[in-house]
Amino acid sequence: MTDSFYMDLMKKLNGLQEQINALRTIQQGWLPVFLTYPLTSTSWDGDSFSTTAKTKIDLSAVFGVPAGVKAIDVTVSVRDSASQTTDTVLTLSPNASGGVGKRFSPPYINDRFARYTGIVPCDSNGDIYYEIDASGAGTFDVHLQIWGYWK
Repeated sequence: MTDSFYMDLMKKLNGLQEQINALRTIQQGWLPVFLTYPLTSTSWDGDSFSTTAKTKIDLSAVFGVPAGVKAIDVTVSVRDSASQTTDTVLTLSPNASGGVGKRFSPPYINDRFARYTGIVPCDSNGDIYYEIDASGAGTFDVHLQIWGYWK
């Protein structure tokens, strides 16, 4: 048997492993729904925020996401007018624990947007929580767009 035989066999085995992993995901009930247009909200289209403790976003009411989803595919744009001199951040998570979650920070240039995409897990109701550390009152701007979800 040649090295090329073993290389081909390894490629086939790796392909089978990927298919097994995909089937396990489906079996666990995590079915992706990808959107051709994002779900948006007038509450998250560039509104300005101050420092905010963990607060729930009801994704069904605010964005029209079906209740009970497992996670969302979200695009985040953030900026703060004094991000050059202050550590500012938006945190998104499936729980109300302060300081816990995926963090999205503006660049260290005042009033400049940073743009991210990420997958954020949801709580058992299909909602997420946000927390903001802003440089001052109404200085932190946020845009959120939901491009998909797992149900």
